[in-house]
Amino acid sequence: YMGRVMMGLTWLCAAVVLAHVVGTHAFYERGSEVINLRSMKDVDAIAKSKFLWIVELYREGCGYCQQLTPEYEKTAKQLEKLVRVAAVDVEKQRDVAGALQQTYGFQVKGVPTIIVLQPKTGSAKKERIDYNGERTAAAMTGFLRPLMPDYTARVTKASFEKFVSSPLAKVILFSEKPKATSLLKALSAKYHERLTFGIAGSNNKHLSGLFGASEFPALYVLPKDVSAPGEAVKYSGQTTFLSLDVFLMDYAAPKSGKDAKDSKGPKDDKAGTGKEDKSKAGAGKESKGKESSTPAPPAAKKPAAEEPKIVLRDVDVAKLS
Repeated sequence: YMGRVMMGLTWLCAAVVLAHVVGTHAFYERGSEVINLRSMKDVDAIAKSKFLWIVELYREGCGYCQQLTPEYEKTAKQLEKLVRVAAVDVEKQRDVAGALQQTYGFQVKGVPTIIVLQPKTGSAKKERIDYNGERTAAAMTGFLRPLMPDYTARVTKASFEKFVSSPLAKVILFSEKPKATSLLKALSAKYHERLTFGIAGSNNKHLSGLFGASEFPALYVLPKDVSAPGEAVKYSGQTTFLSLDVFLMDYAAPKSGKDAKDSKGPKDDKAGTGKEDKSKAGAGKESKGKESSTPAPPAAKKPAAEEPKIVLRDVDVAKLS
């Protein structure tokens, strides 16, 4: 009898410890590449952003959410600076979770819920895509890369004059590949309406000859009000986001007053910052990889928008070609 009692106490202690670990586990702490959405300003920033976003709606006490966390972290690391990978706690940031549901027309019926928000040409509102694929970094990155918005023009001999007529500085990549890579897409998103991006085939001997390009990939910048290829500046640095970003920022048009204000964003868009909303949402039983949790969308207040600031690090993310 005493043996059964002791065994029961042992299991009880183990259950209490496990519940404590799961209940107090902090998701996406400071230093994480996942952007923690903590205010209505972040919701407005998503709407104005030219980047592709993936957002996880989670609850800290959810076991399935905890299982997803390491793979979601890997996704954020692999797509750093290319895609905005974000998350929101449906309990602690109930107003933010509700605003996302109102804005993009969906309802959280269980956690984790993962949505993708894709900018669409000619539309001020992003298209919501529900992600129901495998919850692995490989599956999520493979799903997201083809969805990245592409703001680069295809430059040919016939369209070259139109391309160089842009009042902005022009960035042209000569590549053996016909499509823009993830790195070029991300740069064109960051400098949307501040630089004009184009891509030309390396087999276009006429255009490559004008620029003197003989090895590929080759990237050139025509400064503002310059249209003669002979005056283009050739890039010769590393093919990393940060190196190219530092090079291009000198040629980019300044942000407008509103854009400059928006770009400041919260003090830190990474996880582990900001104040938490103490309101709580109900949660039910777990089933099929989701825990029931349906926060009711509140009436969303609309403060001035701010673009989350992305902290840059010089790490290899992709090749230009």
